[in-house]
Amino acid sequence: MFMKPRNKKGIITIIFLSILLIGCAGNRSLVKKKSQALENLGNSLIQQGDLRGGLEKLIEASKLDPENANIHNELGLVYRDLGAYQDSLFHFKKALALRSKFSEAQNNLGTLYLLEKKWDLAIECFQKAVSDILYKTPHYAYNNMGLAYYRKGNYQTAIENYQKALRLFPSYSRCYENLARTYEAINRWESAIEAYKKSIDYAPDYPTPHLNLARLYLKLNRSDEAAKELNQTIEIDPKGRYGNEAKQLIKGME
Repeated sequence: MFMKPRNKKGIITIIFLSILLIGCAGNRSLVKKKSQALENLGNSLIQQGDLRGGLEKLIEASKLDPENANIHNELGLVYRDLGAYQDSLFHFKKALALRSKFSEAQNNLGTLYLLEKKWDLAIECFQKAVSDILYKTPHYAYNNMGLAYYRKGNYQTAIENYQKALRLFPSYSRCYENLARTYEAINRWESAIEAYKKSIDYAPDYPTPHLNLARLYLKLNRSDEAAKELNQTIEIDPKGRYGNEAKQLIKGME
């Protein structure tokens, strides 16, 4: 049962507190909206290649909304890409502390450990990510886990994880390329060629599968096929790193 205030002073106090609470709620809503706007702007700048400009906006957003796990995950990504690994680690762990079932952040933390060559810690993160039935993109974690096992020299387990990724996402071009490199490591040349071709089928305008397939053809003394892939690489990336490498390889064939 709600008790009535005994006097007018009590009524005035209740009204004042109600107005104050409404005002606080309104202020929190405005702060949230401003934080979200800064977060969106930061991500837009990052997508345009302005990592430092995007980072600045994300830091501002985080100051307004310090308990936002998404912002901490995004900060972890941009710090990672800028090579600031300790800052990246802090924000990925903060994101996971705020939201324990945050598999995207778990996968991203694993990619940081990959860059630091901490293969076992990376694998642990990827395993946690794929164990979450609600994780929407487990193929990324399986692909990354395959890469970690590849780096450890455990090629068969790497292949198994790449295959799991491809069963979930059959058009995953980068995963086919990783699979091809792993087949190369165990001298399964035809399997590697088939995987490189699959990668090219799904991403024909990406230069690296063409270049890597060309290198394999050269290793196997299949010069005509190598030249075709090298010319494709140059056509896709005429002034870039991969195109220049392809030009050097063609010169070596002459």
